[in-house]
Amino acid sequence: MIELEIRTARHRDMVDVTRRLQSALRDENVAGTGTVTVWVPHTTAAVTVNENADPDVQHDLLAGWEAMLPDVRFHHAEGNSDAHLLASLIGTSVTVPVVDGGLRLGTWQGIYLVELDGPRSRRLWVVPSVVTR
Repeated sequence: MIELEIRTARHRDMVDVTRRLQSALRDENVAGTGTVTVWVPHTTAAVTVNENADPDVQHDLLAGWEAMLPDVRFHHAEGNSDAHLLASLIGTSVTVPVVDGGLRLGTWQGIYLVELDGPRSRRLWVVPSVVTR
């Protein structure tokens, strides 16, 4: 397992971690074909795959998720129940194909850590499952 530390800059943030993940796979000598699972071990952060060509998409996703929040009086004492709710909706992991040791993403796709209660230092756990060499 590979662990990466990611520093977020804003309360709600999307950090493109694609290059860092690719470098980590290369540094760990991951080769062959299979998958990699990227997992965030936090309850107020998420991971997603989406467009990485136009930064307006990140802005639009964050605004859209914010707009989805219900007008509910949450009971959680820390005051960040909205972040817990969004993390559950977006998800804690993604699984991506690996071919010849490299991430196999679509032309415009990137992998993002989604910060929902920052800024903070976050961890990503990266678990390659290479089935052929």
